[in-house]
Amino acid sequence: MTAAALEFLPWEPPAPGTAVEAAGELRWLRLPVPGALQHINVWLAPGRSGRVLIDTGMNEPETHSAWQRLATSEALSELSAILVTHHHPDHFGMAAAHGARYGVPVRMSAPSRAAAANALEPGDETGALAEYRARWGVDFAALVQRARAQGAYGRLVSGLPPPSPFITEGEFPAELRDPWRASLHFGHAAGHVVLHWREAHLLISGDQLLPSISSNVSLYPGAGSPDPLGDFLAALGRLGQLPEETLVLPAHGQPFRGVAMRTAQLRRGHEERLARLSDFAAQPRTVAAVVGELFGARNLEGWNSLLAYGETMAHMRYLELRGGLTRIGEPDAVYWART
Repeated sequence: MTAAALEFLPWEPPAPGTAVEAAGELRWLRLPVPGALQHINVWLAPGRSGRVLIDTGMNEPETHSAWQRLATSEALSELSAILVTHHHPDHFGMAAAHGARYGVPVRMSAPSRAAAANALEPGDETGALAEYRARWGVDFAALVQRARAQGAYGRLVSGLPPPSPFITEGEFPAELRDPWRASLHFGHAAGHVVLHWREAHLLISGDQLLPSISSNVSLYPGAGSPDPLGDFLAALGRLGQLPEETLVLPAHGQPFRGVAMRTAQLRRGHEERLARLSDFAAQPRTVAAVVGELFGARNLEGWNSLLAYGETMAHMRYLELRGGLTRIGEPDAVYWART
């Protein structure tokens, strides 16, 4: 999948701990993220009173250092609110700490806050884990244990901030000076907030629309949605209808134009993976075998393994719900075959 035909703006990205001017009087901040992602883009927007931070970076020492420099250079004492696109640590990690430090509310969608609360203090998952293992033949608890050895969610976020009014579908958040309209999307993360300023042709897309990588879409035990890939493709359909002059401000990578082209590229990538999965399942396969087919000899330790299994099963569930894949075998020997 190539993003070569997208129109990238000739803006020099900010170094970690600094900011540059973007469109619509936004300030573009870039924070370090460990691993392959390397960075996250966050945004400071004009508010009705003070300024509004959109996303916060991960609760990591390098991020703390960057925020220390930004506190002065970006006059963060003027902060009036924090909006969070979704609960993943690189977006939500510093939200509680910043909310407390600057005495401002932290707003997110209801599904996103529920996901954060569950990740911080999971309830009894015994039944969901057992059902998952019986149905898929995958020991998800073991995958989580290996992933957490690289860094548990609770260490990557600064806690759960005090409750604030939830961001809702179609809302124009009152904290923002300009008419940014919120929409909620599912598939990558529950209740992922995207902000669109129609008149200025600006879209703060978070992880929902990225220029060069595809966001992870996974099926997990006890997940709220039975069809995360279907949800994600539906979200792409909504975003793909935006005007072509829309400037996308993503969480990772460079700002770009070409929303219809990029959503089509992402959709095509998932369709190709589904076709490959279907061909491979002409003979009955275990989930582990399908993961190996789709992800090959990549490093699948820790979080990489968890994400690969989750993404594989999201694609398998998509096919199953549409009559393209059938489960066969017993709980201790589960296979899946093309229908």
